[in-house]
Amino acid sequence: METTTPHPETDSRRQAGRPRSEVARKAILESAYSFLEEKPIAEISTIHIAQKAGVSTATVYRWWTTKEALLLEALLYCCGHAVVLSDAGTPLDRLRDYVLQVGRFFTGKSGIVVARLLTAIQDNALLRQEFVEQIYAPRDRENMAVVEEAIRMRQLPANTEMRLFLDSIFGPLLVRLLIRHEPIDEAYVLAVFDHVVAGANARAIPGATPAIDPALK
Repeated sequence: METTTPHPETDSRRQAGRPRSEVARKAILESAYSFLEEKPIAEISTIHIAQKAGVSTATVYRWWTTKEALLLEALLYCCGHAVVLSDAGTPLDRLRDYVLQVGRFFTGKSGIVVARLLTAIQDNALLRQEFVEQIYAPRDRENMAVVEEAIRMRQLPANTEMRLFLDSIFGPLLVRLLIRHEPIDEAYVLAVFDHVVAGANARAIPGATPAIDPALK
């Protein structure tokens, strides 16, 4: 069978094309996020994102089939490392640090972006599904695992209701972000966290069996 040797010029074109493709993808994600900072989601269009990124809409649809999927990936791309659960320290120390990061993230333009997404998912089932699968669920599993570890290490009582515990920590932050539009400073975040931990410990039942979420086993 005859074999052909790739032409050097053709091979160089292929290699050059891959970086250009990544540059285009980055431009699209940054363009999408910039619109999230400026406009309600209903006013953002794929056409405008493509125009600002300097690409065709066909290029956008090559990677994302929906505007919603693109916007959420843009959030993860631009802010995915802004809130990271540490693996150093005790479970409650790690969770406290994580909540502080969330509080900082909820301020400024990033907070506006989150508020817009959380508001929009109420009337957009597709966006809600994408949000839950890509952003909420992975972080919720991590946080639940940390609370479970805290129970095993006796930092929290065995009868701690893990879902209620986490909702009680993050709920007040969301109220300030979405309803009252009040500052979410470090002092407030720590006050909420310490109050919820103290409440959980005050409800400790001697000899209670840890209520571990079956999904985490």
